[in-house]
Amino acid sequence: MSDTLSVTPLCTLESGDWRVTLAPTLGGSITSARWRGQDVLRATAEADLAQGNVRRTACYPLLPFSNRIAHAGFTFEGARHALLANFPGEPHAIHGVGFQRPWQVVRQEAGSITLALEHQPDRAWPFAFLAHQHISVDGDTLTLALEFTNRSAQRAPCGLGWHPFFPLDSARGPTHLHTGWSSMLLNGPDKLPRAAVAPPALGALDDTVIDNCFTGWTREATISAPRHTIHLTASDTLCCAVLFRPEGQAFFAFEPVSHANNALHGQLPAMHVLEPGASLSARVSLTLCATAPTSMPNHP
Repeated sequence: MSDTLSVTPLCTLESGDWRVTLAPTLGGSITSARWRGQDVLRATAEADLAQGNVRRTACYPLLPFSNRIAHAGFTFEGARHALLANFPGEPHAIHGVGFQRPWQVVRQEAGSITLALEHQPDRAWPFAFLAHQHISVDGDTLTLALEFTNRSAQRAPCGLGWHPFFPLDSARGPTHLHTGWSSMLLNGPDKLPRAAVAPPALGALDDTVIDNCFTGWTREATISAPRHTIHLTASDTLCCAVLFRPEGQAFFAFEPVSHANNALHGQLPAMHVLEPGASLSARVSLTLCATAPTSMPNHP
């Protein structure tokens, strides 16, 4: 499965202090999100837009699963399913199919847009589904919402989430993440969880190298950046979060998700299982302010 899709046409949401640009056909992605002229999410470079590289956008949806399914295959209710290994150099299936498919615009207004993706069973995912993504800006808040409906004749596993990238502006000052969670899933050399350990204390993200899933997440976080503060809240569906900051890169990802990495191989929390016709929804809100609030502890 190629990472390159068409980026046109782009859609823009403008309301108050927000200007958000999206590329529906590029995996239903957000390509930039600016508040009071500042990048809240990592802006997509023109070269990456020209190449249709969805993995270099500002944010993309994760469905019907997050992170990795080991060795691109799983067994569900007695049936074995082989998937595509969709990242170059990786043996696993990663991040579902939503970010690698074009979405259709269902409705657009000045400050909101609704996108739809209809999926038929294929080598990337063996169950039919219909997904809607609603993105809106109101006041100081950017809200992302997903609704996923199982259109298969049988039960199907389902996971939801988002992969937003946040810029690091180390020249102006450090960025800190304040949140609560109960455990960190420690990865093995294969990038799959092998043990649950106590979460480490987090220092400045500018000096952190990490790529782990955290469970028991409180569904609330504060990101204190040099020029603004982001208060992030999530719906009950999103019980986990993945924190990814690669060495030497001027960004980090904080991914609210509904299940653990490699959940289809028994890692908990498990994915949801939807009956035919049943739906699952999730929501994340990012509220901006120009001054940093009192810091919260990194974990309980």
